Amino acid sequence: MQTHSFVRRITLLCVFMVSATLTVAEDLPRINLYTETYGTFNFSLEGAAFEHDAEDIGGTATEIVKKLFDEADINYKMRLRTWSVSYKRTVERTNYGLFSTARTESREDLFEWVGPVGHYSWILLAKSGANLNINSLDDLNGLRIGGYDGDAATTFLQERGFEVSTLPNESLNAQRLSNNLIDVWITSDINGYKIAEESGYPNVEEAFRIRTVGLYLAMNRGTDPRVVSRLNAAYDRLIANGEITFD
Repeated sequence: MQTHSFVRRITLLCVFMVSATLTVAEDLPRINLYTETYGTFNFSLEGAAFEHDAEDIGGTATEIVKKLFDEADINYKMRLRTWSVSYKRTVERTNYGLFSTARTESREDLFEWVGPVGHYSWILLAKSGANLNINSLDDLNGLRIGGYDGDAATTFLQERGFEVSTLPNESLNAQRLSNNLIDVWITSDINGYKIAEESGYPNVEEAFRIRTVGLYLAMNRGTDPRVVSRLNAAYDRLIANGEITFD
């Protein structure tokens, strides 16, 4: 009789613990994820400018983020939009996330970070044959610099006192180089050459490599802390298991 009672108590305790665990998981908020079209990291599988569902969005970073949320058992909605819209919403709205986001000094305190989900380098592209002698950022003084509005690399130069002529459409910078309207274009190795090729102005060359930067999932600072904790724990497990790797 005592044995039966003990087993029953243990069984009830186990049921309670499982039930409590499920309740916590179900109580977690749904996360709204935003991304943009960016090289091989994130893109529409249909080649569209915008997407509304995760199944229509691909890329190396996108697949890592999907694995993260599946491993952490957190519900999410993923959309592909422009960078400016995605960034603004994530900064302003609780339980929103943005990827692939360069983790820089100026952004450090704006988000909670999970990752990295990729790496890339900031580079300066020039018109082929320009023969610019750039060995440090100091050599940019006197040069006309073109950039992409709101981009981390562009912001990096602006914060260091350089004047950067920015545009909301990065592909126009390749055209500006070709037409000698700018001397260098601040961009990335993952995106710059591709954009130049697709915009019809492929005659560009690397003039200087600034730095390599980690790309992360950036979460709004007001996001439920359980979500961020579970995502970071899931990331650590996926790294340890070899399910997240970087070539």
